[in-house]
Amino acid sequence: MFRPESRGGNIVLRPFCNPKHVACSLKPSMAFAFLVVFALGCGEPNPDWVNYRLPPVRPVQAYAVGVQVKDLVFTDMDETTHPIEAYRGQVVVLDFWSCRCPYVEKSERARRDLITQYAPRGVVYCAIDSNRDEYPEEIKQYLAEHKTSYTVFVDYFGEAARQFNATHTPQAFLLDRDGVIRFIGSPFSLEQWAKIEPDRADWLEAALDAILAGRPPEPSRRPPVGWRIRPYRGL
Repeated sequence: MFRPESRGGNIVLRPFCNPKHVACSLKPSMAFAFLVVFALGCGEPNPDWVNYRLPPVRPVQAYAVGVQVKDLVFTDMDETTHPIEAYRGQVVVLDFWSCRCPYVEKSERARRDLITQYAPRGVVYCAIDSNRDEYPEEIKQYLAEHKTSYTVFVDYFGEAARQFNATHTPQAFLLDRDGVIRFIGSPFSLEQWAKIEPDRADWLEAALDAILAGRPPEPSRRPPVGWRIRPYRGL
């Protein structure tokens, strides 16, 4: 708005307020209007963009001691699938494992000795690598350098780790001949880990001896010791 004003015989129009004040008073209004227009233009959030940012939601079957593992398929480094039902009738050690874990490496000799000792008694050892950044080439190099050849399943998306609630490497899940979990925990006692190189997987051996003798391991759970698993985040 302007008001007339006489200056030197001439009529000029002057604003009622300082233009600077007008500009300042308009800034909050302009900001509010911009936000309204932006909100209307965006509309509803894009579900594809949201799903890209958030981890995928998958139903997880939590396996625990006393639960039968079924309808689970593993994939090895050569992309061959192995249904868990194929191991029925055998005692199975599922050991969450990492080719970069110093605990796995320092216990490698004891692991090989355990496999050699129990394989003739119907025990199958399978490692599971659930770390998002470890690939078959690196795993094969580790096995070659340590002159061992046990089966390693690759769990790229961490689904097995979530199903078993595995958190560390090495962490063993021991299944009886019916596929029922009988033991969960570190294969090695704290006394073994205190050594420069563990000489036997004493906790796991005690559980295996109990199952092979037809009785449940006592205790059936041991604390995990080792490195944390680096799982897939779904990004």
